[in-house]
Amino acid sequence: MDCVSLLRDVSLGKKVKLGKRVAVVGGGNAAIDVSRTALRLGSQKVTIYYRRTREEMPAAGEEIEEALEEGVNIEFLAVPNKIWRDNGHLKMSCTRMELCDIDASGRRQPEPVADSEFIEEFDAIVAAIGQRPEVPEQMGPKVNGNGTICTDPDTLATNLDGIFAGGDVVSGPASVIEAIVAGRQAAVSIDKYLGGKGMIDEHLAPPEEMPSSLEIEEEEESKRAEMPLLAVDWRLRGFDAVELGFTRATAAEEAGRCLRCDLEED
Repeated sequence: MDCVSLLRDVSLGKKVKLGKRVAVVGGGNAAIDVSRTALRLGSQKVTIYYRRTREEMPAAGEEIEEALEEGVNIEFLAVPNKIWRDNGHLKMSCTRMELCDIDASGRRQPEPVADSEFIEEFDAIVAAIGQRPEVPEQMGPKVNGNGTICTDPDTLATNLDGIFAGGDVVSGPASVIEAIVAGRQAAVSIDKYLGGKGMIDEHLAPPEEMPSSLEIEEEEESKRAEMPLLAVDWRLRGFDAVELGFTRATAAEEAGRCLRCDLEED
C-alpha cells in the first residue's frame, strides 16, 4: 500500500490492520510517520528500508531519533527489488547497496553490491518513496521528464496562456513553506496578468513605533530548551501528542532567547 492512503485512513478514523511485521520503503518524513503509526496500530516489528545511509536520510533528525526510541528498525543501504505473495504473507527480496559517486541531487549514488540479495517476510509493505503528479494530457501543459509542470522561474507561468502553477507539482516534493512562497509568487504574476500592479500585501495591523533609544540588556549565550516528550511506553498506546510543550516560564525564557539569537553560535 502507499503511505499517503494509509495515513489518510488512520487520520479519518478508519480501521486499519497491518499485522505484526511491517516493512516501510523510503527515507523521508512520510516513511517515519508511517513506521511510528504502524507501532501505534499494534504492529510488533516495523522496519524501514532506505537505500542510503542515515547521513543522507532526508527525514528530520529529531523524527528519526524518536522513531528509533519507539522501536522502529532502520535497514540502511538496502533497496527492495521484488515483492510477492507466499502462503498468506508478503515476501520482499532486497539488495545491499554501497555509496559511489555524487548524483544530480548532490548525494552519493547508491549502487548494488553483487550477490548481496536477501529475503524478508512481512504482513504488510508500505511504499513511502515519493509521488509523481498526474497531469491530464488534455490540459496540455509542458511537463518535465519526472512529470512536473514546466514554468517560468520568475513568473510561474506555464506554456498555456493565463495558466500558472506552483508547489510540489512544479518543484517536486518540498516543504509547505516553499509551496506558500510559490503561491505568493504566482499570485503576484496573476495580478499583473489581470492588469494589476502585482501588489498583494495586506496590512492587518498598524505598524508599531519603536522608541528612538532602545536599551538591550546584554545576556550570556544560552542554549535552546529541550522539548519535554511523552514517555515511550505511553506513546505507543495511542496517538497522543509526543511533544508536551513548554511551561509558561520556559516559553517566556525561549521567547527572550529568540530575540537575542545573535548570542547562540550553533
